[in-house]
This record gives sequence, C-alpha cells and structure tokens, in this order.
Amino acid sequence: MPPFSSRVYLLRHGELIEQGVLAGHTDFLLSELGRAQLHQACNELTNIELVQSSTLKRCSEFARSFSHAKKIPLFLTDQLREFNFGDWDGCKYDDLWQQTDSPSLGDFWQSPWQVTPPHGESMRDFYQRIATWWQTLLIDIASNRTQAQLVLTHAGVIKQLLGIICQLPKESNQQNIFSIGYGKLICIDIYIDDSDKAWPRIVF
Repeated sequence: MPPFSSRVYLLRHGELIEQGVLAGHTDFLLSELGRAQLHQACNELTNIELVQSSTLKRCSEFARSFSHAKKIPLFLTDQLREFNFGDWDGCKYDDLWQQTDSPSLGDFWQSPWQVTPPHGESMRDFYQRIATWWQTLLIDIASNRTQAQLVLTHAGVIKQLLGIICQLPKESNQQNIFSIGYGKLICIDIYIDDSDKAWPRIVF
C-alpha cells in the first residue's frame, strides 16, 4: 500500500474532584475545572475520526460526550486505565507517606520495577499492557488508514507511551522525566511507509 500519515492526540484527563490522592484505578470524577480543561484542549481539534478512552469515568465521560457531539465511533478499553496501586489506590498522599509498612510508597517510587504495591499491579504488567495497546494501534492505523484519533487516558499511561516512542530503556524509569499536567494534549504523528512499517514522532 502507498505511504500514509496519521495523527494521534494523547489527552490526559482534567483535574479531579478529589485533590492530593493517588487515583490509580479508583473511579474519581472530574471537577468543574477538570471538565473545562478537556473542552479547552479539544476546541480546535479537527478531522478526528475515532475516540479511544480509558474506561474510568474521569476519561470516559468526556470521551462519550465528544464522540456523540462529533458523531464518531468511541472505543472504551481497560488497557488505557491508569496503573493499579492496589491497597494504596484512592488514598491521600499525606496518609501514604506516614505509613511505615513495607513496602512503602517511597520504596515503590524509588524502585518501581522491583517493588509492587500490595495487591496492586506490577510495573512489568503495566508496561506490557500499554505496549500491547500501542502495537495494536499501529497495526490498526496501517490497516484502516485512520487520519486522526483522540485518546483519553492518564499521566502514567502517557509517560509509558512516550518512553516507548522515544525508545527509552523500559526498566530505567526514565519516563518520569515527562510531566503531564491535567488536560494536556500531546500530538503524535505516525508515518506508515510502503511496507506498512510505522514511524512515530512527537510533535511540539
């Protein structure tokens, strides 16, 4: 097939109604400001043909309204959910920092590939589900020739995706050099060559 270019917009959800919490899989809603941040981020987006979203409400509620308004398909997937912090999920940071149990939140931040939150997701499993979603996306773009799509997800997911695109060593934790604010939009252009190989690049 002839070469083709596609655009993927990665959008982090807006501000949460709960502040100072480790949100993870906990299904917090957005604040009024958070909803406004998403509307502002998407005001000038054009030619969007598909919306993909995490199933968590802080992403999916806006994704549903956007896709309905634009009359375009919506695909909800658990693969785009945030990291599952297990017993720590939904707790306030201040409370977590005061805990003396082992492993602690500090242990996890220092060595996320070696430390797994109690009853939570391992970093290896998290990375694998994000990498699998990304590879599926590239195959779908090459097959369906989607010009542009919007992806509603979370900071941890976007950091992993940027690390994969930049070919950072996956166990180095270097993806934490990226800071993704509430309602921030990141543009990825993907060039599909004549052999269907995908060449992504981050657009600033």
